[in-house]
Order: sequence, then C-alpha cells, then structure tokens
Amino acid sequence: MIDILKKILRAINPKPEEGGEYRDTFRKELNYQSGRVMTFACISTFSWLTYIPVDRSLFPDEPLIVALRILFPVMGIVVYVLYRLPAFKKHHLHLLAYFGAHMAISCAVLTGLSGGHPAYVGGFLFILTLLALGPIRRRHAYSILWSSVGVFFAVAMAKGMKISDPVARYSINDVLAVSAITSVFIFILDDIRFTSWQKSKTIMMNHRIIEEQNRLLEHQISLAGELQKKLLPLKLPDVEGISVAYSYHPMMKVGGDFVDVCYLPEKQRLGLFVCDVSGHGVAAAFIASMVKMVLSIWPENLDHPQEMLQQLYHSLVEKLGSNFVTVSICYVDLRTGMVRFAGAGHPPALIVRNGGGQIEFIKPHGKIINGLMNPLFEVLETSLAEKDKIILYTDGITECFNEKNEMFGEDAFLKLLQELHDDMPPDMCEKIMSHMKQFVGTDSFQDDITLLVMEYGNTDVKGQ
Repeated sequence: MIDILKKILRAINPKPEEGGEYRDTFRKELNYQSGRVMTFACISTFSWLTYIPVDRSLFPDEPLIVALRILFPVMGIVVYVLYRLPAFKKHHLHLLAYFGAHMAISCAVLTGLSGGHPAYVGGFLFILTLLALGPIRRRHAYSILWSSVGVFFAVAMAKGMKISDPVARYSINDVLAVSAITSVFIFILDDIRFTSWQKSKTIMMNHRIIEEQNRLLEHQISLAGELQKKLLPLKLPDVEGISVAYSYHPMMKVGGDFVDVCYLPEKQRLGLFVCDVSGHGVAAAFIASMVKMVLSIWPENLDHPQEMLQQLYHSLVEKLGSNFVTVSICYVDLRTGMVRFAGAGHPPALIVRNGGGQIEFIKPHGKIINGLMNPLFEVLETSLAEKDKIILYTDGITECFNEKNEMFGEDAFLKLLQELHDDMPPDMCEKIMSHMKQFVGTDSFQDDITLLVMEYGNTDVKGQ
C-alpha cells in the first residue's frame, strides 16, 4: 500500500526539472519554490468541501457560500492542470499568486456573507497566514492580504455586521491583529528567503568556479601526463640477443616514478635506470622531469653508474626541498655480459637466472638522494649468462595493498618472477601488471608502479 501511495504521489507531484539547476535570479528561485508547493496547495482545496454541511446548517439562505466552497477545488483542479503544462513551467510563481488571491478573496467574501461569524473567521485567518508562508512576491502578498481584508469588511458591512456587536467586534479585532502580524511575517520570511537565496547563489557560484578550476587543472595534469610519457623511452634498443621491456603506471595522470634506457651501439653498452621520487602527483613528476634532464649526460659515464648518481645528487640536492629520490641504475657490457650496479636507497636489483629461475639480490650500498645525507654510492659487479634477466622496479609493486588492506609483498613478487622466468620481457611485464591489477581488484593503484626487465643473450631475439 505504501509503495502504491508513493507511486501516486510521484505521478501527481513530479520533481521540478529546475531542482538541480542554478537559479541566478530571486524570481527564478521563487518560481522553483512555487512549483514545489503547487500540488499540495491544489489538493488541499478539496478539504473545504467537508464544511458544506455546516454551511447549509448555519446559513441555509446563503447558497453563495456553498457555491464558493465548491469553487475552491474547481479552481485547484484548473491551476493544477495549468501547472502540469510545459508552457507554464516558468510561470509557477504567477499561478501560485493567482491561486492565493482567489482563495483569500473568495474566503473573504464567504466570511463576509456569514456576517463575521467566528467559525468562518477562523478559516479566513488561516488563509491569510498562508500568505506569509507561500513563496510569492512580497508586494503580491501584501496586495492579496489587504485586498482580502477590504473585501471582508465591505461584504460583512453590506450583510449588516454591526461594529457595536461584541461578537462582531471580536472578529474584527482578530482579523486586524492577524493581518498586522501576517504583514510582519511576510516581510521577515521574504527577507529570509532572499538572504538564503543569496547565500546559495554565492555557494553555487563558488562551486562553479571550483569546478571550472578543477576542470582546467585536470586538463593541465592530463597534458603534463602526456608530456611526461614522452620523456619515457619511446624506442627500446633493437639488438640481437637482447630484449628490453618496461611497464609504467602512475598513481595519478602524472607520477614520481621514472624509467630510462641508454644504448650505445658502437660500444655495445647498455644502461638501465629506474628512480622513485617521494610523494605523488605534479610535484613528484616535476622532480622526475629534472632527473631526465640530468640524465642527458648519462652516455658520457655509462660504464660508471656511481658517477651518474653523483651527478644526480649535485644537480638535484638544492632543488628537492623536503622530497627525496631513490635510484637503481646498472651498466651492461653486451659483449661480455659484465654488469655493474649502483643504487641510492632503492629496492634491490634482481637477477633471475636461467634454468630454474633462481633469484639473486643485488643491493649496493647507497643513501637516498636528499639534502641531509652525503652522496656515498657503492658499485657491485657481476656477470650475466645466456637468458638471464635483470629486474629493476619501484616499491609500488611490493608495497601494493588490496581492498582487504593486504600487502602484495616481496615474497609474492619473487614467487611471481620465478613462475614467469621463462617468459620474454614484454610478456613478463604484461603478466605481472595483470596480476597486480587482479590482486588490487581495480585498474588503479595507491602508488606509482614501474617495472623494467632486460633479458641477456637470448639467441631467439633478432636485431635489425
């Protein structure tokens, strides 16, 4: 039954289409509020029919009283039909004012015909107080109020109401007192509506400004993200026996992770680089861009990764502020398989050995790059065998959390690398990222994620 009543209510009282829109004038605000109360106002007119038996009992010789009672719901139906028409959507305020004028003046005539009978004066005063509550123009409310009072006195006097009569005098006092009080409340409530609308207007304007600024900011961040992607390796080395691939997934449209690859074909030398700037978003991405600028001198000391870290330190230390940078960098001699690793507070580099997927941790000593620590970087040297893989990554992988607040962890990452140790680097990157998204449950992460994989000495890889 309740559901049926709700459906009926929704059918007869449609939600005003302007409800979620910004109303830039007070008139539009009143028009919107008028539309919200129109259905209730029209339906309430039917309650006046219940007084017809009383009218016939008290004033059997005044058929106009009964006629006016019947006219109330008739007018309610007419106004409701007009209210539902699209052409009157912008005229709800006028409809409500006309409806209020009809009700007040008709009730004034009806009360006057009763000679100011106290039973009828009560209903008249009720209608007058509604003028203060109704969302109509102040001047319209005043006009309706005092016009109705004037009509009441004119009709009542014509019907022989005597001011000397105590009952009549009591009714007159009630009408004048309520009219005066209603006049005050019309002013107060209209002022409250206007003040409330002004505050809402200010809030809405500020909200629109914020939305526009957010839209522009999102657009600028998107552009920054596109520019940052262009700083990443656009073309990876195409060398026989060597396969390199990476995955880069910033938490936002821009990120603080950075990956780069440097290849010197004439010397058959290869450099791999991954860094992680503290924080997220634009600030971290800006520092990552500065890292890329410093790496422009990387080819000059490619075979000495610790010297590149020294250059990064001296170039960035005065620009980092409260941020810091961690780095994992390595040099590979493609002719001999010799590898040199250096790091600055970064997760260890990994070598996944061919023939079983044994994993070696390469953790050279090195402090994070910031303004508080001296640049001391160790170099570790090892060699690669055929189909061995180098894995460089950021802690966004191992410190990734799912919806249950469970961390992916280093053990799970190592296990995944062992399962995929026979895969080519592009396949390995794709499968690891797919696994991470499945673990998290979404396509977004709580931190920037970067993975760089290089496979050495695979004769199946043909260069150009």
